[in-house]
Amino acid sequence: MQNFGGSRTSILEELPKGNSELGQAFAMVINDMVTQSGITNPRGEEFDVVSKKWRELAGKSDKTPEDLEKLDNTFKDNVNELAQSYLLYIARQVGNTTGKLTYEDYEKYMFKYRFGHYDIENKPEYINKVKVMIKTAFNKLASHGEESGGDDLIDKFDMASFVYAISTKVQHDEKNGFQGFAIDGIITPLNYSVDESNLFKPEDNLFSLKLRIGYKVLNNLL
Repeated sequence: MQNFGGSRTSILEELPKGNSELGQAFAMVINDMVTQSGITNPRGEEFDVVSKKWRELAGKSDKTPEDLEKLDNTFKDNVNELAQSYLLYIARQVGNTTGKLTYEDYEKYMFKYRFGHYDIENKPEYINKVKVMIKTAFNKLASHGEESGGDDLIDKFDMASFVYAISTKVQHDEKNGFQGFAIDGIITPLNYSVDESNLFKPEDNLFSLKLRIGYKVLNNLL
């Protein structure tokens, strides 16, 4: 375990729900969901954000208002715990002691743990392309999908918006028209590969919208 010295207390106060083992497990699973941006790994595994009890309650046909409130609160708790755990894991990999990632922290992590298996060190022309993608993703995450107003840091609220967004699926009608988003708590390789691809794209897109919605829902701003 990395020694944070006098700053160890502060990062744990910032991320009180953080569990680095859970964060590491989550990081390994989502990194293995894609072979490269936008391309699904056929051997990738799903990640379940919620518990079996949550899923059983969600499957009830006659849910009471209390059941719905419990589902909502429990889902938010699960998302926040996973987000803080993932953030704590990343912070420990890059030597961050605050629990709020700078761009340099995020780039360092992404190059080593997300893009490291692409052998980019031997492809200088690819490094510049990846840096643009990473910077785009950082800007979206740090501003939770807004086009302006970010603080150039990825904190626990921004990361929770990310976890919420990748736990959310697009719904279509019979004519394939957009109907909104649905939550079931399962992150699949196919859906994640689409979300990550949109995260790396500079334009405002559906994933940007999911980040904004996630931030507002989790912080009771809707």
